[in-house]
Amino acid sequence: MTVSSRTRVALLALAVGIVLADSSVVTIALPEILTRYEVEIETLAWALTSFNLALALSAVPAALVARRRPTAVFVVGAVVFAAASLACAFAPSFGVLVAGRSLQGVAGAAVVCAALALLAGVTGSDAAAARLWVFAGILGAAFGPAAGGILTQLLGWESIFVVQAPILLLTLAAVPGVSALPPIAPLERPHLGANAALMLISGALVAALFLLVILLINGWRLEPLAAAVVVTVMPIAAIAAARFGGVITPRWARAASGVILVAGGLAGLGWLPEAGAAWTVPPQLAVGAGLGLALSALTERALAGRSSQAVHGGWTIAARHAGVVLGLVLLTPIFTADLERNKDEALAAGTSFVLDSRVPPIDKLGIARDVLVAVDRAEAEARVPDVGEIVRERGDDSAHDDLAESLQEQLDRAATNAFSRSFLAAALLGLAALVPIVLSRRDVSL
Repeated sequence: MTVSSRTRVALLALAVGIVLADSSVVTIALPEILTRYEVEIETLAWALTSFNLALALSAVPAALVARRRPTAVFVVGAVVFAAASLACAFAPSFGVLVAGRSLQGVAGAAVVCAALALLAGVTGSDAAAARLWVFAGILGAAFGPAAGGILTQLLGWESIFVVQAPILLLTLAAVPGVSALPPIAPLERPHLGANAALMLISGALVAALFLLVILLINGWRLEPLAAAVVVTVMPIAAIAAARFGGVITPRWARAASGVILVAGGLAGLGWLPEAGAAWTVPPQLAVGAGLGLALSALTERALAGRSSQAVHGGWTIAARHAGVVLGLVLLTPIFTADLERNKDEALAAGTSFVLDSRVPPIDKLGIARDVLVAVDRAEAEARVPDVGEIVRERGDDSAHDDLAESLQEQLDRAATNAFSRSFLAAALLGLAALVPIVLSRRDVSL
């Protein structure tokens, strides 16, 4: 492979990674977006859902066009994606942001599907192209939250979209001139088992890529940059697993191993012994390793032996992002209901702490009132308040310190518990992916 070819491969892989990172890149920025547009929590979810839904619906149609005109599809997709990114960055309203995200999804489908066909042309091998394409997609999906957190903390959430535009346009330099295409082969049926498993495991990963980030920032009050550092555990594990997991054969065994690791990691997040970012590291390692094993094995299976790789790549993208939408639809109601229930329980317990505390009686009523005001204000911003600071403002003795610690611990525990059932439900959703994997195990190519 010449230097020029290596550069083209790197740029095409970069384009795939950026598009698929967009599935989760705004997660850490959601509190900032909420503050900017002042929308309801249920409405805010459309900043995520719109992109994934548009990508899922557009992937197969884009792939059908890309198999005949990959160069044109890639160029148009990259230009439109860049324009949509700028529209998101400067959106005057939340409705415009959602429209821009939807357009990003449609254009992103064109970029990703055409990139697979172009990679095959550059490398001269369908198998090599598929491996590179899969690896780039795993990196993008896993690194999305971390990248978004870094940009949000340093430059503001709008920078996430501003940065994407010139990078996507830069990847246009990778487009090889395709003067003639090989004859278009008849379309084969997609591999239903592999794509069904991809959908289910992607739905489960919503908990790790979205809910965990919300717990870190909104529940435990980490800064976006700190949360980004915490969640880098997952992409590091995913890279290692995707890079070296090929030694696990056959593919169905690698996919099943990945599914079990993802489900186990999510169950670990659901049973955290207490609040604290350090407790999430072992479960994240399991989820990341499972992500690398399962997505690589299942996507390789879906593409193996297929003459129209771009089309079957489109099916895998549609399945993955339909799974993300499924995960958001299933897990969001569980999470929001548990958040309200645990808030009420925490306030009841907090009231008891205040009444039983050693602070002077005259301070108890004022502390209770200030805490309730802080909780109501924080609820509008979808975060847990720092009530310890509120209590300490009324006194700096040991009685106030003890009460501050008890109240904050109670709220942190409530926030942690509010996510527990969602993580466990996601673990069950992930385990369901074993069904199509096991049913397909007799297929020697899997």
